[in-house]
This record gives sequence, structure tokens and C-alpha cells, in this order.
Amino acid sequence: MKFSLFLFATLFPFLTFAEEEKLWPPRGNNRPLIAASQALWWNKDDPEARKLKARALDFAGRYAEAEKAARFALLVAPQDPEVQRILGRSLLHQGKLAQAKSALERAGQLGDPLSRSLATMLRPDRMSVGNLDPKISRSLVQIQDDQGRGIGSGSFVSSNGIVLTAAHVVAGRKRVLVRNAGGQILPAKSICPGDFSADAVLLQTSAQSKDFLVLAETDPAPHESLTVSGFPLSIDLPLTSRGQTRSKAKDRTLSTTIPLMPGQSGSPVLNAQNQIVGLASRGSLPLLTRSAPARSEAVANSALTTLWDSTHQKGSFFDIRQLPQWTDKNTFFDPAVSSAEQTVLDQNFAESEKAITQVIEKHPRDAGLLLRRALTRVARNHIPEAEADIRLAALLDPKNPEPHRLLTGLFLQTGRAAAATQEMEIARQLDPDDADTAEELAEIYLSQGLFAKSLSPAEEATRLNPESCRAWSILSAAQLATGHLADARQAAETATQRGPEDPRAWVQLAASLNAAHDFSTAKTAAEQATQLAPSEARAWLNLATAYAGLDQYSDAIPHAEQATQLEPKNRAGWNLLAALYRELNRTEEANAAFARARALDLPPTDR
Repeated sequence: MKFSLFLFATLFPFLTFAEEEKLWPPRGNNRPLIAASQALWWNKDDPEARKLKARALDFAGRYAEAEKAARFALLVAPQDPEVQRILGRSLLHQGKLAQAKSALERAGQLGDPLSRSLATMLRPDRMSVGNLDPKISRSLVQIQDDQGRGIGSGSFVSSNGIVLTAAHVVAGRKRVLVRNAGGQILPAKSICPGDFSADAVLLQTSAQSKDFLVLAETDPAPHESLTVSGFPLSIDLPLTSRGQTRSKAKDRTLSTTIPLMPGQSGSPVLNAQNQIVGLASRGSLPLLTRSAPARSEAVANSALTTLWDSTHQKGSFFDIRQLPQWTDKNTFFDPAVSSAEQTVLDQNFAESEKAITQVIEKHPRDAGLLLRRALTRVARNHIPEAEADIRLAALLDPKNPEPHRLLTGLFLQTGRAAAATQEMEIARQLDPDDADTAEELAEIYLSQGLFAKSLSPAEEATRLNPESCRAWSILSAAQLATGHLADARQAAETATQRGPEDPRAWVQLAASLNAAHDFSTAKTAAEQATQLAPSEARAWLNLATAYAGLDQYSDAIPHAEQATQLEPKNRAGWNLLAALYRELNRTEEANAAFARARALDLPPTDR
């Protein structure tokens, strides 16, 4: 018998026993991969064939192979946003968040708005994919609409298939699906809304789950460490966000420093004992082109306990098809609220603005709704209307720093740097303990050449969030700009320790080493940056600078050329390239490069 089992396992190694079944299996299959491999076999240099194989591997959940295939496709299609997106997704599902963020940012730069949204929200310093306790992973669920699209997250809270999620995730829907860790998709049959006072509901499914989460007996203490695990955007594996409570729960709401992404709503907020102490409800709004802020709100444990206790009453569950009849019970049950979250998923900004406007007519003093409508208006380039919404929200909630943060992003987008600085300074005064605000203010000061002023908020950001690779990189940049070369190198080295896969950290380290004329070490750091982010122009520019510092001009030129190809409007790249050509007596090419640099200094009408 033992020999038979051994022979069976040897002949069929791809089969696994039930207890070893892979959690969260991919929703795709290998059929598209077979077709893609055949197409690539006929023409190995065809960009579409290479992309097709990378996409098929990603779809089949073979993420390491998808990454390799995507990088192979980039060799012949470096400007294809879809290839960059596939690369970003494959890296993300492998837990390489810093590299994924860089690849998705590049896809966004090349014209992919969904990738830009995803990159904007990713926080490598506070988020991770994988390494989740299997018991917790099996307790989680993804909430889907009737088309099978992910719309939120939730968790089993009983062995008989009861799921806890946010009310706004399922608001207005006649049919709701639940996907469990085994890949099984189950319809929600009934729903318990409690007294409609909280952004939380219970869904009854037919699942039998031996793994489920339980409510804690008390609310978490201030500054207690917490986690949120769910399924944001197009991610097929659980993503975990980390943070702390900002203060005690108030008015049945828990304020935390956990960054949330669209799709994580309804996720359980867990303490160190893996007990539910809250329910992810609303994340803070991101500044344009920045990261998801480490600020969010959750339904407090006391409100969840009240909801759970209501299930003991007869008739507490209703047919799921009654959801559309409850839109006037509370804003949480109005589908326009969830449409704000769907905006990032489907990019239908016009419909989202229309839906949110309808809710604002019923709740005109809700500052949160005004801010969400402002974001949809920014996406539609309706800047004056967006600014009016944000200013009204600031008047309605004068102690809330959020409107000032959003005004900062709006002013930066429209070229009003001084006004952006002023708004961010107000935000920092209102929320001095927020590390993200300190980071943003330091970066704004740097962008305006206010190097000395950037030092204080940069230092404060590293104190408030010492694990933030970005904070240490910003501090290094501030120190480098103010001539503190040794400190800049030390801060950059700390950044690489905090985020060894973050290309920005290696870019900053290479820059500080080049400034200190340690060109040999700078070359090593720059090479690491180019490997992590082949589409990052600054990485190639630092590598070219290091080679130039070592008097290896011929070796420097290809890297400088790569930098200018990736970022044609970078004057430093063209100036370096011109100087390298001149050193090698390539006068005609040097003059052409200098001309490109000078053209960037001219007003657009004179170019």
C-alpha cells in the first residue's frame, strides 16, 4: 500500500491532497496559454505574441512565469502599457509591491488609467500580499456582483456561512455573490441589516466553513496595532494593510492609520489575537499621483456587536432582493455611496458624479460625499467645480484636514504651487501626527527648491513612520540638496533597508553616492535600481553618471541614451549625454544633445 501511494505521487506530482489545496486558486485556466505558446512558437519576435503569453500566464495564476514573460515582451514593446500592467500584476501577486508600484506607475504614464489608480494606492511600507495565516485566509471572502466582478471584501463569522461585510458594498443590489478561499462562488440568500444605523450587514450563504473569525469583547486601545485583509481592485489574492488605532472609538466609528484601497471595504479589522475589532468602511482620499493615505475609518466593534446580537431576534434576516428598497434607510444603503468606490474600478466618472450628486441632494451637509464628488470631477477635468466642492467641505468640517490635503493635490495639478504649499501646511497643523502629511509637505518643499524648509517635515516623517522607505528617501533628498552628504547617504541606506525592493530607495542612494564621488559604489546601487525598475529614467541617469565619474565615457553613453529615451524632457539627461559625446569627440551628436537640452528651457511657443 505504501509503495502504491509512493508510485502514485511520483507519477502524478502535480496532484495535491485536499489539506494541501492551494488557497485562492486563479480564476483562469491553461487554454489561453496553449494558444499563446503556439503563437509565440511561430514568431518569437512578435510583440503581440509575447504579450499574449504574458497575459495568459498571469490569467492562469503562474505569476513568476508571467513576470519573466512580461519582461521578455518589454524588450520589443517597451512603450506598451498593457505589458507594463501585466508585469505590475505579476509582481504584485508575488508580494513584490515596490516593484509592482513602479511598473504600474509606468503603465499609467503610458496611458493606462486603471494601472495609474492601482499604483497610486499601493503602499509597500504598510501593505503586503501573501504570508497570511491560513486560518485567516480561509475565513476571508471576496464580494462579487452578478457579473462576477469584485466589489468588496468580507469574512465568515460563523460555521454556518454567515458573512460580515460593509453595507455600502452591497447597497442597491438584487444579487450578491461570495467567493471563498477554495474558489467556490456562492450566492447570498438573505441579509441582516440590524437597525440600519451602521455601515455593516450580515449575509447568509449556504457555505459550511470550519474557519471563521469572532468579534473581540472590547474596542481596541489607542495606538494598538491592527491589520485589514481584503481584495482591492484587480488583486486576486488577499492584500493586508497595517496600521494602528488613532484614538478610542467614538460615535461607533474607529479611526485608524491603516491605508485602504477600493475593494477593501467590508474587510475585517483584526487585533493581534486575530479577533474582529472593526469593519473597514471608508479610506482616506489619495492626493493626485501619491499613495493611499494612512488614514481610514472602520465600523466600531460596539456597532458590530449590536448587529450580531440582532440575529437572535426572529425575522432579522430578509431576502437579499429587498436591498434596493432600503436606499433611503441610511447613506450606507444608497448605491451612490458605493459608486464612489466603483469609480476607480470602472472609470465611469460621469455616472459616478451623477449618482453621488443625487445623494448629496438628500444629504447636502455630508463633507465626505462632497469630497468624493470632487474626485470624480477632477477625473473629468471639471476643476472649478471640484474646487468648489472641496472648499464647501472645508467649511462644513473645519477641523478636518482632508479637504486641505485634496486642495493641495488639485493645486499641484493646476500649477498653483504656492497655494498647494499653504493648504498642506494647514493640513499639517490640523493633523501634526500624520506621517503621510509630513512626507507630502517635505516633498512639496523639495519640488519648489525650498530645501532647508523640507528638512523638518522630512525628519518628522521618519520619526512618525520609521518603517517608511519613502520617508527616508525624501529625507535623503532634502539632506543632499542642503549639502549634508554623509547624512544623505545614511538616510538613503536606511531607505534601502526598509524597502530593499523599492527602486526609488536605490535611485536616491546612487544619487547621494554620486554626489560624494563614490562612483564605484554608486554604480552598484544604480545597477540595482535599473534591475528593479528598467523603466525608471533616473536609475539609468545615475548609472551613466557613475560611469562618467569613473572616466568610462563609452560605457556611460548607452545608459544616458536610455535615460533620455525614457524621459525625453529631462534636461539633466541631455546635458550629460552631450558632455559624454564631447569627451569622445563626437561633436555633431554633442551639439544635437545640447540643442535638445536648450529647447527644454524655452517657452513652448519658442520651441
